[in-house]
Amino acid sequence: MNNSNLKTADDFKCPGCGAPISYDPATGGLHCEYCGYEENINKETSDIENDFVEGQNEDNNWAAETKIIHCDNCGADNVLNAGEMSVTCPFCGSNHTIMTNQVTGIKPHRIIPFQIPSQNVKDAYRKWLRKKIFVPRKVKKQIPNIKLNGVYLPIWTFDSNASSSYDGKLGKYYTRTVGSGKNRRTVTEIRYFCISGNKSLFFDDFIVNAGTKISQQEMNAIAPFDTNNSFVYEKEFMAGFSSEHYSVRLNDGWNIAKGNMDESMKRAILSDYHYDVVAYLNVTTNYTDIKYKYVLIPVWIGIYIYKNKTYRFIANGVTGRFTGKAPVSALKVLLFVAIILAIVILLFVLTQSADA
Repeated sequence: MNNSNLKTADDFKCPGCGAPISYDPATGGLHCEYCGYEENINKETSDIENDFVEGQNEDNNWAAETKIIHCDNCGADNVLNAGEMSVTCPFCGSNHTIMTNQVTGIKPHRIIPFQIPSQNVKDAYRKWLRKKIFVPRKVKKQIPNIKLNGVYLPIWTFDSNASSSYDGKLGKYYTRTVGSGKNRRTVTEIRYFCISGNKSLFFDDFIVNAGTKISQQEMNAIAPFDTNNSFVYEKEFMAGFSSEHYSVRLNDGWNIAKGNMDESMKRAILSDYHYDVVAYLNVTTNYTDIKYKYVLIPVWIGIYIYKNKTYRFIANGVTGRFTGKAPVSALKVLLFVAIILAIVILLFVLTQSADA
């Protein structure tokens, strides 16, 4: 999108009533919640890979249409469309946010838009809480009043051809009988054999988390995010939402990806052999035709406070799959333990009486 086609803040105002319009996950277009006005968004699906070498020199081509809001509480840097305002951090709920002069860097190439409305996530989380016997009743009633923040998380995806040469020594267990008479016994030993050869793989859309505010463990819990169903980035998808600014730069992202690809290559090599132990395996891999994409993926983040402690849950903006922690009622836990102890004591007394 060139500068002549950029939308301004006024372009995200409803032509009917003048209120702000935002992206609506339910319809996949822009929507005015005041008068019901709707507008379609161009969804371009053409998949263009970007050369990794050229990407290292890519300049700040996103600054004209965005700004960065910094949270003094948790340190998050959130990207907003230039005409939008946000005073609350979506990651920690703090109001201590300020606009910075930090450049936004590389513009996203692709985006996976939200498809699940926030109310669906609330309903699923409420059902999950109801199944938790130790969650305080007050918390279960509080959920409808929690505001969910829609945030796009940054990821790098990498494509690459990988050609490896390798050598190593593997071993198979076998048993044999030794000794005689009373000393006759079976022992397990290892028979080693040498391996060598070449292996080629193609890695497609190898994902690296480019943010830091959502842990890899949390990302894994709400995965997958199907990058094959992404669209060419348009700022309309960000209307009413924000995105985390990438903290892992392109070069660092590739180094992380390459390390994981190295491990995948080793597993692929070993899968060609029947073995029980690995004495050693040396692999030399050459990566060529490296391509990358900067992709934004959608998550809903819910934050609430109970007894001065902040709790957070996170949901996949496409599938609704979520992860999070909930408060535990100490009184309910003590009551549960007391009941269990009472049952154990009662069973013990009954057993002793029967024996007597």
